[in-house]
Amino acid sequence: MLSSFFRNALLLLTLNLAVKGTYLFAIERTVQNLLPEADYGLYFSLLGLGMILQIIADAGLQLYNSRTISGHRQLVAKYFPYFLALKAVLGIVFFMALVTAGIILGYRGAQIGLLLLIGTGQLLNSLVLYLRSNLVGLGRYALDSAFSILDKVCMIAGIGAVLLFFPGRLSIQLFAGAQVLSWSITAVALGWLLRGRVSFRLPKFRPATLWMLLRGGAPFALAILLQTAYSRTDAIMIERLLPAGAEAAGHYAAGYRLLDAINTVGWLLAGLLLPMYARLHARREDITELLRFSVHLLVGGSLIVAVAVAAYAGPIVELLYDFAEPRTASILFFLALTFVAQCLNYAYGALLGATGLLGRMNYVFALGILLNVTGNLWALPRYGAPGAAAVTLLTQTFVAVVQAALAHRWLRLPLATVGWGRMLVHGGSLALVAVLLTRSDLGWFTSFLALGFGGLMSVFWLRLFGVGEVLDLLRRR
Repeated sequence: MLSSFFRNALLLLTLNLAVKGTYLFAIERTVQNLLPEADYGLYFSLLGLGMILQIIADAGLQLYNSRTISGHRQLVAKYFPYFLALKAVLGIVFFMALVTAGIILGYRGAQIGLLLLIGTGQLLNSLVLYLRSNLVGLGRYALDSAFSILDKVCMIAGIGAVLLFFPGRLSIQLFAGAQVLSWSITAVALGWLLRGRVSFRLPKFRPATLWMLLRGGAPFALAILLQTAYSRTDAIMIERLLPAGAEAAGHYAAGYRLLDAINTVGWLLAGLLLPMYARLHARREDITELLRFSVHLLVGGSLIVAVAVAAYAGPIVELLYDFAEPRTASILFFLALTFVAQCLNYAYGALLGATGLLGRMNYVFALGILLNVTGNLWALPRYGAPGAAAVTLLTQTFVAVVQAALAHRWLRLPLATVGWGRMLVHGGSLALVAVLLTRSDLGWFTSFLALGFGGLMSVFWLRLFGVGEVLDLLRRR
């Protein structure tokens, strides 16, 4: 199981670094540079609202399906028509909630139109994630990796053509519409691929079965809602509460893009971990080896990236954005460090989800929302968007540490399973080297690369994982 995780993780990393990196920095970044700052800031705020409410359309069904199918693969065909029925009903409820929330928050006219366009994309995204969960549950990890980037390939082709040949026609509405088309293509392709495994008959609306599926997904739904809410309310509060809020949200979006780029890798690896943990749990096999390796890979790797990006946040944003200023760098500094907490959340969240314990975390997630909202209400008037980024770091760190501690307690796993002492030495040495390099006469890019190389050496020196172990995992079948 460990070798399977490593090989598929390596495939995911390669595909996403190549394709999603190209999308985020060649396409999305260029779009933000060309459009007025307020336009992209408004889009980012509305996207946050759509992502929070997207849980209505998902209802935890993606994670529930992935976990259930991993342990009982024969159920994929049986429940597929019922899942489709739920998706149809929940999609209607999602749009009603989206418009209502938009009106309550003060959006009107063209803003509501853009919100509906974004919402359509979010609904299709939810459908794609559900269809992909069938691939993951069936153990088709390589295919799932390929479909994880298909929408971005479509965006690179579509928006790339607009940027090359018709840059004057670019608008935020066109950008959002292209996302809708990309998700549609991905959903159709997934449906065609799954046609041999499931029967695409009319959705079934048997109340008892639908209620059973909703109850199964409920713990996941609430957990996802709470986690999304405390990580996405920032943009909405910035855009609604600050003077020139849409412009400030644009600067926040610029910093968040870097977090999104690196965070995608952690999120996808967590998607691989959940069905693997579920399969081990269903067979009553030992999970400690997979936990140790996944934490070392996710957290140990995230420390290298986070410290390097935070140390050189200023030069990075100046390189990427025409509108960069000191507050953009401050936002990126805090958000980059948030990546470590998010990776810790992914490692233990996948474990708790696979073992049916994620629902117990909901009160911690709710406390995270309270901490995030009250922190933003205090920090935004005083420190603006950088204050919101600092609050995000505080909130994510609190939730991650509590989740890891509770996972060890609930599953009776010794802390020595992971080896936290070595992880602290790894993080501390990286921070020390970063301080020394930023005060040296080396150019920032040379120092950035040196810090990354030093981090990799630290990983192997501290034996978070070794070269021999990596080669052995690649050879195993």
